[in-house]
Amino acid sequence: MNISRCLSIATALLTLVALKAYIEWTAEQGERYPTPTPFVGKAAPSPPSRLSRISLQPLSSIALTPPYNNSATASRGQKLTGTISNTKTSRQFHPLWDCRNYSLLINEPRKCAETKNNTFLLLAIKSVPGNFAARQAVRDTWGREGEPGGLAVRTVFLLGTAEGRFGPRLQHLVHFESRSFGDILMWDFEDTFFNLTLKDSLFLRWTLDYCRGVHFILKGDDDVFINTPKVLGYLSSVDANKPLYMGQVMSNASPFRVHRSKYYVPESFYVGPYPAYAGGGGYIFSGPLASLLLLISQHVAFYPIDDVYTGLCFQALGIPPQPHAGFMTFDIAEKDREDPCVHSQLLLVHRRSPQQTLHLWKQINDPNLQCGQEALKPQPQKPPGF
Repeated sequence: MNISRCLSIATALLTLVALKAYIEWTAEQGERYPTPTPFVGKAAPSPPSRLSRISLQPLSSIALTPPYNNSATASRGQKLTGTISNTKTSRQFHPLWDCRNYSLLINEPRKCAETKNNTFLLLAIKSVPGNFAARQAVRDTWGREGEPGGLAVRTVFLLGTAEGRFGPRLQHLVHFESRSFGDILMWDFEDTFFNLTLKDSLFLRWTLDYCRGVHFILKGDDDVFINTPKVLGYLSSVDANKPLYMGQVMSNASPFRVHRSKYYVPESFYVGPYPAYAGGGGYIFSGPLASLLLLISQHVAFYPIDDVYTGLCFQALGIPPQPHAGFMTFDIAEKDREDPCVHSQLLLVHRRSPQQTLHLWKQINDPNLQCGQEALKPQPQKPPGF
């Protein structure tokens, strides 16, 4: 009986010691990773309700008037409420609340300056250091730079540094790639899924510094297939004086609440449905809007899913996404995935391997390719329910 009582007392003491250690550890984590506020800075200006006077003129002259607050972007019950906690993603994303400026390790300051006129289309392709084959496939196909029909097309790949403390050090290889092709932008931050919003913000700053006169920007992943001639043909008919935000529009989407999903967002962080937004696999927006996007992003808290965040910023600017049937960011029906005639009618489809990209590009540019009317209506895949 005495032995049993001693064991019970010892267990209770050990439990108290462990509990004290846990409380101290939790407090330490709270100091290291404080809960961010949804909107940073002082009283933020509200965006203009109408942007009809925006053209290719500098946008810095457009005045914004206060107030702008959480409710300004929180229609239909949307609300940014806290931080992503108790997940491995929290430490990856928390630093972004405090720092939006990271060193540019590799730059291409002359990328847009070498065009006779302003760059017409800038292909800004999200990549990661290890995706060498994907980037080369893009260079060899739809991302090839030139001036077809007098419309200057330029390409940049957007990279952070290699992922994780134990990942391979690829910076030297990427520097060699940059010297060979002159199309790499690399910043000094860890390149992870939840840092794509940061990558977008840094790219907007780069655009204002080095490619301010660009007419249109196509943001996409390095595994999409883009029919660049068809994109140029479409954009040539667009009124450049009107703001454009176009892609495959996601409406009535909501955050994933499944812990296993890489898109998981807990209710403690975001409540309500997302605004309508263009799928992040690939979308187009007017180049002059880069200035307003960067400005408004200073007053909209970073959100860890980049295409949703872009939708939040465009919503704050009063610019709805414009759907286009040629964008298939969730792929197309199985029977059409190898069909060059189907791809010849699309603007963008996601996703294709480097080998598929090279093969499809050769096929759709074959002058002997003959297609029937059945290729005009490709069937999209059903997007996942966010």
